[in-house]
Amino acid sequence: MPLPAQRHVYEQEYALSRDKVWELLSNTEHLNRVIGLFPIRSTSFHFHNTDFFQELSAKVAGVVPTRWKEHPFQWVKHVRYDVVREYRGGPLKRFWGGIELEDADTVLPDGSRATKVKLFAEFTPANVLGLAAIPIVGVSSMRKTLKYLQTYLQLKEHEKDHLLPQQAASYKVNTEELDRLLTELQKVSGDSGMSERLREHLLISGDDQVIDMRPFKLAKSWDMEREALLRMFLYATKLGITNLSWHLICPNCRVSKAGAETMSGLKPQYHCDFCGINYEVNFDKYVELCFSVHPNLRRAYKQIFCVGGPSITPHIHVQLEIAADEEAVFAFPEVPELLRLRVLRSNQMVSMVRQQVISQVKQNNIAYTESHESWREHPADLASRQVAAARTDDGPVQSPLQMELLYDEHGWAIPTIKQPLPGTPIKLINRSGQNVIVALEKADWEDTTVTASKVTTMHEFRSMFSSEVLAPGQQVGIENVTILFSDLLGSTAFYEQVGDAHAYGQVRDHFDFLISWVNENKGTLVKTIGDAVMAVFEYPENAVKTALDVQTHVDEFNRKHPSETPIIIKMGLYQGPAIVVNSNQLLDYFGRTVNLAARTQGLSVGRDVVISKECSERPGVQALLSSYQVQMEQFEQKLKGIDEVIQLTRVQIKAKAVEV
Repeated sequence: MPLPAQRHVYEQEYALSRDKVWELLSNTEHLNRVIGLFPIRSTSFHFHNTDFFQELSAKVAGVVPTRWKEHPFQWVKHVRYDVVREYRGGPLKRFWGGIELEDADTVLPDGSRATKVKLFAEFTPANVLGLAAIPIVGVSSMRKTLKYLQTYLQLKEHEKDHLLPQQAASYKVNTEELDRLLTELQKVSGDSGMSERLREHLLISGDDQVIDMRPFKLAKSWDMEREALLRMFLYATKLGITNLSWHLICPNCRVSKAGAETMSGLKPQYHCDFCGINYEVNFDKYVELCFSVHPNLRRAYKQIFCVGGPSITPHIHVQLEIAADEEAVFAFPEVPELLRLRVLRSNQMVSMVRQQVISQVKQNNIAYTESHESWREHPADLASRQVAAARTDDGPVQSPLQMELLYDEHGWAIPTIKQPLPGTPIKLINRSGQNVIVALEKADWEDTTVTASKVTTMHEFRSMFSSEVLAPGQQVGIENVTILFSDLLGSTAFYEQVGDAHAYGQVRDHFDFLISWVNENKGTLVKTIGDAVMAVFEYPENAVKTALDVQTHVDEFNRKHPSETPIIIKMGLYQGPAIVVNSNQLLDYFGRTVNLAARTQGLSVGRDVVISKECSERPGVQALLSSYQVQMEQFEQKLKGIDEVIQLTRVQIKAKAVEV
C-alpha cells in the first residue's frame, strides 16, 4: 500500500524587502550548499512531446547513491517558485516544494515593506526509510532555509550585507602571500577599498563565489564603479591573485555552457543541450570573461548544487510549464524594460513593443492576425480597449482586463503585441498538443557580463595579456565595434623638410600623444601602419571624444615638440560589425567597417574628424559635440570598394572644449 505524502509549511516575517528575499532564496545554487544538500554528480536532458526533465544523480552523505527526474523550476519573480523531483530508488518517491513571498504590514526604515516568507514542501516516502528521512533531511533543510535568512539579517546589522551566509570554512588560504600580493595590487590600482573588499571576499566567501567571479556583478553588490573593478581584476590576474577564463554563453537560454582557459582555446562553434542548438562564437554577447582565485592562494572546487533555479537565468521574470490543452495565468510585472514571451527549445516568440510603434507592427501583421479565428482584433487594440474600459468617470485606472494568448502547433497566434499594463492578468493557452515551457523574459541582454568585445578594447587588457589571442586561422564575429584611423597630413613633405631622423622622432612622439588620448577615452591601440594609427573602441562616443581631444590639443603638442613643420592630423572613424582574427599573435580587426573607417579617414583634410551621419545623430555624440565649439558639414561620398554612397559628417574643431 503506497505511503501518503507529508506536507510541511513554515511561515515567518523578515525585516527585508521582497526584492532582497527573492535575491537570497532564488540563488538556489548557493542556498543548497549552505543548508547542507548534496552536490549533483551527473546530469542529462530528456525531451519528449509530453515530458521535459533532467536526469540527475547525487550521493547522500557522500555514500548512498540517489537518482531523480527534475522537472523545470517554475516561478514568478519576487512572488514564488517551486520544483518537482521524482526519485528512482531510495527512501523518497517524490518531492514538490518551493517558496511564496508577499509584503507584510511592517514598514522598514527605507520605506519598503517587510516580507512574509512561506516555505512549503510535500514529501512522498517510498518506504519506511523515507518516513525517517523526511524529518532528518527534508524538514531540517526547511528550517535551515529560515535560519539562512536570519543569518543574513545578522550580517546586515554588522554592515556586511554585501556578503552571503556561508558554510563553515573547510578551506585554507595562504594569507601571508595573499596580503603581499594585495599590497602590490593596491600600488597599481590606487584603491585600497577595492583591494580590501577583494581580500574579504577571498577569505570568507564559499567556493562557488570565488570561482568564475563576474566583476560587473560584484561591482553592483560591493557598490563600486564597474570598470575600475574590472581593471583591478586584470591587475590581480597579472599579479597571480586570480586566473582568467572565457565562458561561452548560449544565445537562447543565456547560460554559460562551456569554457576555455585561454582565448586560443575557444572553438568556432558550441552546442547547448538544453536548447538543442549549435551556436557560433560571438564577441559581443556569447563570450564572457570570468576570474577565479589562484590555486596558490586557495584551493577552490567547482561543484553543482542546483541546475535550474531562478538565479541561473535572472533575465526571466516568469517561467511556467503548461501541459497540453491546459492554461496558465500570471500578472504582468511592473518593469521598465521591454519583455518577450518565448517557448523554450522551439524558440517561438511573442515580441512586445511600445505604443508609439504598434501601428506599423499592425500593418505588417494584418494578414497573419486575421488567419487565426481566435483573435478578432490585434492585441495592441485589445490592451488599449482594456485601459479605456478600466477607467472610471473620475479618471484613475483600475485593474485591466485579462489578455489571452494562444499557442498551437503553428506557434503563437500573434507574434507581436503591445506591452501590457503592470498587473494585467495574462492567460497562456496551450493548444499545441504537447507540454511546453514558456518564459517571460527581458528582450535585451543583461549588462552584467564582461564580454570579449568589451575587454579587448581596453588597453590594460592588451598590454597585460598580449598572449590572449585567437587560435591561428580562427575568425570570430563582433556585431558592433568602432574603428578609428589617424594619419599625418603631408607626411612625405614633412620627412623631406625636417629630415628622416627628426621626422622619425616627431612621429614616435605623435604616436605617444595619440595613444594617450585613446587610452584616456577607454579605447586601445590595434596597430600602427607607417605614420597611421588604428584604434578600437567599444562605443562610438569614446572614439569621437578621442578625436576631438586629439584635435583640440594638437597645437599644444606642437608647442612642446617645436618643428619648422608642425604636425597636422587627419582622423576618421566608423561603427559596425567586424571580424576579429589572430594577426602575427595580436588581435586584429577586418571587414567592411574597418574599410569604411580607413576610407573616411582618407577624406579628412586635417584638424578634423570624419564620421558617419548616423554616428553624428546619436544622442551621446550630439551631447558630446555640444561641449566643444565645432563646425559640422554633412556630405555624401562614393568610397572606393564600397557599393553605395555613404552619408558622412565632417567635424572641425574651432576652439578648445568648454566646461560642461
